[in-house]
Amino acid sequence: MQYEPSLWDDSDPGYAPGMKHRKDRGTYFWTPPKKYKEAGYIIKTVPLDQSSHEARAAKCRELTREMLEWYKGQTAGRQAGTWGYVIGRYLADDFSAIWDVRPQTRADYRKELGLVEAVIGDVRVLDTDYEMLATIKKAMETKGRSTHYIKKWFTHFRLAVSHGIKIGEPGCREVKAVRSEMRIKNPPRRSKFITFEQVDKIVAEADARGWHQLSLSVLIRFEYMLRGVDVYGDWSPAENREGGIRHGDLLWDGGLTWEMFDKDITQFEKVISKTRDSLPEPYVFALIPSIRERLLRIPEDQRIGPVIVMEDGLPPRYGRMSHQFRRVRHHLKLPDYLQIRDTRSGGITEAKQMVDGFALRDAAQHTQITTTDTYVRGRSETANNVVQMRQKARK
Repeated sequence: MQYEPSLWDDSDPGYAPGMKHRKDRGTYFWTPPKKYKEAGYIIKTVPLDQSSHEARAAKCRELTREMLEWYKGQTAGRQAGTWGYVIGRYLADDFSAIWDVRPQTRADYRKELGLVEAVIGDVRVLDTDYEMLATIKKAMETKGRSTHYIKKWFTHFRLAVSHGIKIGEPGCREVKAVRSEMRIKNPPRRSKFITFEQVDKIVAEADARGWHQLSLSVLIRFEYMLRGVDVYGDWSPAENREGGIRHGDLLWDGGLTWEMFDKDITQFEKVISKTRDSLPEPYVFALIPSIRERLLRIPEDQRIGPVIVMEDGLPPRYGRMSHQFRRVRHHLKLPDYLQIRDTRSGGITEAKQMVDGFALRDAAQHTQITTTDTYVRGRSETANNVVQMRQKARK
């Protein structure tokens, strides 16, 4: 964001950066832009003088200057030419690729890059060579770090390297070449999945406990092979987004809502979150009887907003759905390795035994096996055929 010179010289007494007006309450307040909130600025909102615009504007300029000084310190505290400086620029620059990802992903990037900076933040980019990176990798292995941890560390390090190249930081191109020649093992693919018999037991126990939201979630994820975010959504920082389902500073997004179902509750449409950019058209899923019956039990006056809600009327947060799943799993003495995310892989594994790869691709909402066309109507039809085949195979 570009600020006017008035921010520094007060030449325009009416200039009020960051001022917001709540028309419903008739109040004014100052709030920092999302970039600075996400960078960790702790001041979120400041009430302003309600009687004079010039007084409000002067306070806004003062608060904005304080914010910018704090922000400058975030990068200035990292010595130029070090990886800490490059990481700081990646997290802070207006043109950084970090702003192209979802808020929750940004939060994850900040956390992971904090781990990267803890190791090499003080290291000069020009002093970074193969020997140093190999030593870091060896030290992680010696400490017993998992393959997953090491792979993630180097993946996020690569984000910083890429940004360093973009901003012309000397040495980053050479480091990229070195990094590309290093062999970083991929973690083994998760091979665990859940069976229909196990799903049946979990659903029955969840129903017995009155956790119908868990039963419905597990069934939808298993039968339609959907990711959790596409069933009960997720929560991310609201930033400057308006409206929506909120809890404090969090905004809910991505899950099933009643508006996605037809009036007779026979089918629903869903744009798949992970592939929304490459496949922006919704899949149309026909409801199987067992799931439709559960949905019809929900009173009509409650068929508004998110389909999956907890006892407090809000979609699950803070891992509560996973917690309920673990409690049921423990009670049934099912294997400890089973997780709620395995319901989707269980559905895919069951389908894999019945259909060819292209049909499975469509049913699992993947974009490709190899390069294939993307006709959504055909994808929806194929996906529903796979669901029906799985139903018949169990009889």
